[in-house]
Amino acid sequence: MPDEPAPAAGLVANADWDAFEVSRAAEEAALSGAQGPFSPRALASHEAQRRELFAALRTPIVTTSMTGRVTGFNAAAIALFGSPARLYGRNICDVLPFAPGPRDAGAAEAQGRLADATGRTVDLEVSRTVLTDADDHGYAVYVVHDISRHAEVNRLREQLLYSVAHELRGPLMVLDNALEILDTDYARLTAQEFDQVLGTARRTARRMRTLMEDLLSAGSIQSGHFVVAPRTVELGAIVADALDIVSPSIEGRGQRVELALPEDATPVLADKRYARQVLTNLLANASKYSPEHSIIRLVATANANMVRISVVDQGPGIPPEQQAGLFERFYRVRSDTDAPGVGLGLAIAKGIVEAHGGSIGIDSELGSGTSVWFTLPNAARRA
Repeated sequence: MPDEPAPAAGLVANADWDAFEVSRAAEEAALSGAQGPFSPRALASHEAQRRELFAALRTPIVTTSMTGRVTGFNAAAIALFGSPARLYGRNICDVLPFAPGPRDAGAAEAQGRLADATGRTVDLEVSRTVLTDADDHGYAVYVVHDISRHAEVNRLREQLLYSVAHELRGPLMVLDNALEILDTDYARLTAQEFDQVLGTARRTARRMRTLMEDLLSAGSIQSGHFVVAPRTVELGAIVADALDIVSPSIEGRGQRVELALPEDATPVLADKRYARQVLTNLLANASKYSPEHSIIRLVATANANMVRISVVDQGPGIPPEQQAGLFERFYRVRSDTDAPGVGLGLAIAKGIVEAHGGSIGIDSELGSGTSVWFTLPNAARRA
């Protein structure tokens, strides 16, 4: 079987071969006196249309000879790999190391990763088709699909499952130990010891409930079904509920929360449950990323329309290049601390705050701590 392939219309390379084929067909048509669709003009027009079609395809396509030498490619392939020089004449195993060769038996599809023309690592799926023409010229066509988005979704799904399992394992062990103590030592427990075991179990169950609320909120926000029911509620009540949830873990690290709230009652227009969830997440993050025995400040200020609540920590701060992704799902700040979590807190907070008509943001400098703030409608000024 001859090694050189039949032409693949619309590909950048093999232009001389294609021109020869078109002119040969046109010459044969002229000699035979063919008219209509077989006239030289019709054949040339048909070939031009095929070239335009392939040039317009946004899917990268590469053709090779049966030995694997690249002989053709379209504009989308050039955009992916950078330049024709990086393609033409090279072996397909150098261009797509994970792709099967033209004569390889077995699966004709493969997946792998490589760096594109910009240096970005992309996930690709390649399908190979071997074709022959009437003259028994064989060639292979490689169709390349960018599946980076799907691969990222799969990685995030696996990361979520692992993180949730990791987050639940600790509380479940605590609950199991508490139940074991109540089962075996109940008769010997003093009232104080009983209250301590029961309090531990309740705080642990609350921690698990908070995680479940985060997961449910993330799902409804992502699906577009998230709805809040704002009512007038005192900001102090929201703060008290949030502190009641996070205080055990904060006190366990020797930290304390300093409050700087307006002296007069400050009503906000909010869904109390979800506003408390936002504040709980911010306080929990501040505790996780701050040194032990440090101070976390909770500051609230009101203006004509909104009340701004800020949680300020004494942590290491966040580099500017990492701040952009903070409010994305599953995003975790890279730090020296192995802080637990699934990377949903700030993404959920953003969805909740925006559903209330507020905004959320961050102010942070390396070595100076971090302030995460959000706003809620001021109910006093709207009455």
